Amino acid sequence: MTFRLLPNSPAPQVRAEAEPAPPPARWPGRALPELLLLLLVSVVALVPAVSNAVPGGARSADAPAGVFSAGRAQTFVDAFAKEPRPLGSAAHDRVRDRLVAELDKLGLRPRVLRGLGTDTTSGAALAAPTQDVRATLKGTHPTGRVLLVAHYDSVEIGPGATDDGHGVASLLEVARALRAGPAPRNDVTFLFTDGEELGKVGAQQYTASGAAGDPGKTVVLNLESRGTSGRTLMFETGDHNGALVPALDGHVPVTTSLAHEVYRRLPNYTDFTVFRDAGFTGMNFANVGTSANYDTPQDNLANSSRASLQDLGDTVLGATRRLAATDLTTVRKGSQSTYFSWAGLLVRYPGALVTPLAVLAAALFALGLWCAVRRGAMRGRSAAVAAAAVPVPLIGAALTGWAGWQLMLLARPAYTGFVFGDPSRPGPAALGLGIAALALVWACAAVLRRRYGAVATGAAVTGWFVLLAVVTAPLVPGASYLFVWPALFGAAGLVLAARLPGTSRWRPAAASLASLPAAALLLPIATLLFPTLGLGMAFVPLLLGALFALTLPMPFAGSPLRGRPLALRALAAAATGLAVVAAGVVRDGVDPAHPAQVSLVYTLDADSGRTRWVSNGTGGHPWLGSFVDGGEEQVEDRFPPLREPARWRSGPAPARTLATPTLRVLSDRTAAGGREVRVRLGSAHGTPDQLMIYADTTSGGVRGLTVAGERLPGGHNRASGDGRWTWGFLYVDPPAGGVELTLRLTGDKPLRLRAVAEDTGFPAGTLRPARPRTVTWSSLDSGFTLVSKGFTI
Repeated sequence: MTFRLLPNSPAPQVRAEAEPAPPPARWPGRALPELLLLLLVSVVALVPAVSNAVPGGARSADAPAGVFSAGRAQTFVDAFAKEPRPLGSAAHDRVRDRLVAELDKLGLRPRVLRGLGTDTTSGAALAAPTQDVRATLKGTHPTGRVLLVAHYDSVEIGPGATDDGHGVASLLEVARALRAGPAPRNDVTFLFTDGEELGKVGAQQYTASGAAGDPGKTVVLNLESRGTSGRTLMFETGDHNGALVPALDGHVPVTTSLAHEVYRRLPNYTDFTVFRDAGFTGMNFANVGTSANYDTPQDNLANSSRASLQDLGDTVLGATRRLAATDLTTVRKGSQSTYFSWAGLLVRYPGALVTPLAVLAAALFALGLWCAVRRGAMRGRSAAVAAAAVPVPLIGAALTGWAGWQLMLLARPAYTGFVFGDPSRPGPAALGLGIAALALVWACAAVLRRRYGAVATGAAVTGWFVLLAVVTAPLVPGASYLFVWPALFGAAGLVLAARLPGTSRWRPAAASLASLPAAALLLPIATLLFPTLGLGMAFVPLLLGALFALTLPMPFAGSPLRGRPLALRALAAAATGLAVVAAGVVRDGVDPAHPAQVSLVYTLDADSGRTRWVSNGTGGHPWLGSFVDGGEEQVEDRFPPLREPARWRSGPAPARTLATPTLRVLSDRTAAGGREVRVRLGSAHGTPDQLMIYADTTSGGVRGLTVAGERLPGGHNRASGDGRWTWGFLYVDPPAGGVELTLRLTGDKPLRLRAVAEDTGFPAGTLRPARPRTVTWSSLDSGFTLVSKGFTI
């Protein structure tokens, strides 16, 4: 407050800062603007939420020749996904031969490209003989090549109906549809890679051999899957995506430049990662629904969604046709862009606008603040205090997600078996957590509006959007659009609210204008993140959902909602959300269609002859307890692949004679700085699926390894729980006579090695009692046999 003396008056008088007029009594007529805005926000939010979640119908096998038909493509899925087809298996070879035959029928002259694929980017060094299948539809006047990629191998324990059966079938059906029409301008190459599940070795071999061609004239479209249902998501692009994203207009998938920003910062990989690292650009597609089935035996024909297959095929066929008609030499002239889908529409604008829009939002917000304070629509101090309080409901919403998942794990210990964070039926739990978080945010927002007014609260929330827009513009430009448009609308609403009379019933609605773009942008992303991240990380989508909820208009948030009535209503809403979560957890029981997922591995230490069942502890089911009831033990020292957790549940296992690793020294000579030891890594009593060696680097170091002329690095290439086994090498599908390796070692001291043989499945007659139909293998550390033996060279 300030004081001044008035003429002829000895006493000071107080001149108070302008106060906002007290909120008038509310009735439906006065709340009408906010009700109308809330109705519009609901439509803007629900339309994309529904379109993003539900793919359209699937076309039958008698659809016109020029369109993609899931009915026709499904015949290939049925043929490929009858059983697991990991690299080196008989099923894998049958699928390879079927691919060649189908491409031959289309007159595309397929070739099988054989080589030794290697990978050093995802842990221990890896080598495997690969057999990529390639065929090309020649263009009439090619300016480059559209390269369509899908991998035809699967994980060892699952038939891979969607991962990547959908991708493989889609490529065959796209090839047929293109052949049914006029020849494209550009070449279109169909590449079926091998060994993606092991470590992208087929793609690695293809790019390293030079077969991929000129990166400057090639656009890669990679087809993947991380679930068995849901819409197609275009989740990653390469450089110059401003010239690529428009190709999605033919059939718009779910997409956002935020996904690209997030994915490129994660350790995840697909075949597209290999092409991107080799200088190629393009787009990466996948569906992410029902991730509980991903990389498990549940990725089978029964769970394969034909509607998802249709959505993937329509998307890829449309993009291929557009790119096949484009002058591909212009792609490298394109810039990065911001893009997102909304209700089947593709919105995009140049990345060069990201920073100017953020600056504009900040300037308009500053103008709005000045106008609102100057015209007495709010106090600056009130807006500042309200802004300081905004993180409270956001943190509360995130904690709701975290605590909710912890309670679910207590109620359903079997949920720990779902390593991607989603159980079989996560929908009710996700909905319930959203309701509970919304109740918390609603109560906090009501308190802020009652205490500081609608304009000050709107300014506080808009200020956070402005801050996030300014921060993300230089750091994660593809994500900035989520904040800059609510910031612009919120700032414009603040200016408008300041110009309206204090008694205007439109002022609270104007202060909530940020809710429109927030509904269009934030809520669809929040609903997308639930299946992408799973309930285990529900706090992330709930945080974004809470930020959206803070922008909402609040009709009737006047005098009746204070004190006890407000608390009771908030508690009732929160209780409703928790009841929905509880109902979902109770309903999500175990049955043959939704089995429990458990970890179980058979181990044999060939040095001692000791056989054990071990489990990493994920999942829970009485049947598992009949195998691992002998307490916990550390197993990494004898079985280096089993490095996490530190201690494993274990129990005795029946003894069997199994394929056992052998290591024979062929030569040992002194080399510069150490030794060069040539060995043959093989096996006795049969040939396993994989042979591995791990070096105890506390006894010496490995400078490198050569296999079949390929030089692989040494050093420390893997994590080790006990700090010993920090270098490793895997050879997949070894020949019966073993594989010759040349190890370059540091120093002249003996080096301790652990050789391991791995086979899919368990020794005959050991799994007693047999696995019930209500139990399946988890995607991590499940369903295989390890035999290890120690050596010193």
